[in-house]
Amino acid sequence: MYKRIINFLLIFLVFVYIIFEELIWDKFAKPIISYISNFSLFKNLTPKILALNSYIILIIFIIPFFLVELLGIYAGIVFISGHIILGTFLYLLKIPIAALIFWYFNTTKERLLEFVWFKYIYEKLVLFINKINNKPIIKEKLK
Repeated sequence: MYKRIINFLLIFLVFVYIIFEELIWDKFAKPIISYISNFSLFKNLTPKILALNSYIILIIFIIPFFLVELLGIYAGIVFISGHIILGTFLYLLKIPIAALIFWYFNTTKERLLEFVWFKYIYEKLVLFINKINNKPIIKEKLK
């Protein structure tokens, strides 16, 4: 019984991963990032952002990140409560904002990783994701 619960949980996690990583991220967010990175506004903005104090860079990253995550949670609640179209719309609204946050993170990554606690969390998260992706059962479920 325990193995069945674990197996169901793994299948569910793989399903969620496939939806978010493969469908939403690869199909929507990455193209948005590529598109906006070519705008002269963003090219001109990069040196100005990097000239900011590290704490200001961190605040500019954390506030929109937190708000986007709250939007995602709210979209999930709306979706589960039976308002499928509104929940989907709210989640899709999150994608361009998240793409901007991802662009900002990529631009300021070295500066953000100067914070020891941020670097620790980032490295642990990357390690965790890599461990999940390299599990044989996950690879089997993904196939």
